[in-house]
Amino acid sequence: MAQEVQLALQLQRMDRQLAHLHSEIRGLPQKIAALEQQIEAHQQRLQTDQAALAANQTELRRLNAANVDHREKITKLKKQVMQATTQEQLTAFQHEIAFCETETEKNEVTSLVLIEAGEALAETVKQAEANLAAEHANVEKNKEDAKILSEVDRRKGVRIYREREVLAKEFPPKLLEHYERLRKKHKDGIVVAEASEGLCSCCMMNIRPALTQQIRQYPEKLHFCESCLRMLAYNPPVSVDGVASSQKLSS
Repeated sequence: MAQEVQLALQLQRMDRQLAHLHSEIRGLPQKIAALEQQIEAHQQRLQTDQAALAANQTELRRLNAANVDHREKITKLKKQVMQATTQEQLTAFQHEIAFCETETEKNEVTSLVLIEAGEALAETVKQAEANLAAEHANVEKNKEDAKILSEVDRRKGVRIYREREVLAKEFPPKLLEHYERLRKKHKDGIVVAEASEGLCSCCMMNIRPALTQQIRQYPEKLHFCESCLRMLAYNPPVSVDGVASSQKLSS
């Protein structure tokens, strides 16, 4: 492959690697924020479970207190029954006693349901606390791993950047200037496109037959797509087991 083409492809490969590394490094805060959101989700679930358990216990205490009041009232009413002087008074006291006893029974049934539900809620809270602790440990590990990976990427990026500086010095200045303009223009990072089968591999526009002929005749030179202005590297078909195909250029 022509020297200029080799240099351009190597430079492009380094630039795309650097772009990928920079993207990962810039994404570190988002990664950490996403991990911390996992903690918040577990905390919210725990708080919801804790609130449900607290409401359960509050209602159970209210029913128990109500039953204490009912029993005290029943005791007083029974004493008043003994002191009743008319049938009307006796009937009124008996109705009041019956009402208190009915309410007490209802509260006891409800209390049993609440106790059973409270036991389940307590177990749920216990499990949620364990899950939160485990998630804390997992998130902290993942955050540390992400920071380590970011540092690895940073060091790798520094190494590639230094290698790129050395490589860029081998470029003809005008060609390097043109390369840099194309790199800024095309956000996909592809400056060197393949010229194969009469097409530009990036913009997929037809290459004029005359330009195609020039590319084939002078593969040692870089040519330019008249549509997207990318550099064109000739990629001639190669035969593999008698079948013609194009060899993929490294990018």
